Amino acid sequence: MQLIELKEQDKLKYNSFVASHPSGSFLQSWEWGGWQENLGREVYRFFLMDSDSVAGSMQLIRMPVLGKRFYLYAPYGPVLAKGENFKFQISNFQGIFNDLKSRFPEALFIRIEPKDQQLPATCYQLLAKSTHIQPVNTLVLDLSKSIDQLLKEMHPKTRYNIRLAQKHGVEIVSDLAIVPGHGLYLEEVLGLIMETAKRQNFKTFTEDYYRGLLDFFGAQNHCGDLKIYIYKALYGRELLAAAVMVDFGKVRTYLFGGSAAAHRDVMAPHLLHFKAISDAQALGLRSYDFWGLDTVKEKNPGFARFKLGFGGKRLEYPGAYDLVFAKGQYRFYQVLRWLNRLRF
Repeated sequence: MQLIELKEQDKLKYNSFVASHPSGSFLQSWEWGGWQENLGREVYRFFLMDSDSVAGSMQLIRMPVLGKRFYLYAPYGPVLAKGENFKFQISNFQGIFNDLKSRFPEALFIRIEPKDQQLPATCYQLLAKSTHIQPVNTLVLDLSKSIDQLLKEMHPKTRYNIRLAQKHGVEIVSDLAIVPGHGLYLEEVLGLIMETAKRQNFKTFTEDYYRGLLDFFGAQNHCGDLKIYIYKALYGRELLAAAVMVDFGKVRTYLFGGSAAAHRDVMAPHLLHFKAISDAQALGLRSYDFWGLDTVKEKNPGFARFKLGFGGKRLEYPGAYDLVFAKGQYRFYQVLRWLNRLRF
């Protein structure tokens, strides 16, 4: 097996492989790499080739540490092909380790966060367990089921709240994120998201980050493989809930959202997600990912209980592992991270 670095002309083939894989994620999409480049980071994309067949893919983002030193990060990657023809062995892993180390001599390590357990146990002797960045626990709905079946599998209180929101006349509207022209529409949504994070004491990105993300993907929503939708729940003219959905491959992911403190009794967020689920099914998507259940501080916080009310299947991923190139400096990095309480 060998690593082949990809170029722009490989975009369609790369996205097709990631999108068709059961563990493929929008975080490994070419478009998400483009967003990282827009933030000023270098991005590298690879195919792992077994003769003439693609045995895996990996998108690496260069993250600065100190001076010229950096680490490479594969969010929800690598993505490895399944099947008897692609049994990944320790010898393959060692060869890839040596190849990456020679390509990136100033890298301290590579952090991987695979979504499945395809790596054999022997490979983990080359890896150091690390702190996860992406959600390790999530909730996924199977959209191959009928809407009636999905409703049946929801918690009775969730079904009741959906009907209650409908009875109160809550209206759900959705649009592809596009630019230019967001104007007050986008500002209102972002304001609600930031207000919710502050009220619930969640660590979040800045408003400028969210605005930049929506503008970046909105500019290419009509031509890329990754689509972003903005959902709003309106009570009269008042915005009570908003959510940003990412569609890639056959999966819709609830990326982030917010809800107002007012009129909580009309249960707008429940109807918003039900509409997003119904729309995803109508588009032919196979899964609806609620994007995380735990926070750093606690398991099953309030927002997780809200998500779990929709039924679905809880998934747990392996977490993060570091492929260490410079052991001494890696230990220094770990001490520095601990002292500053930062997740580099």
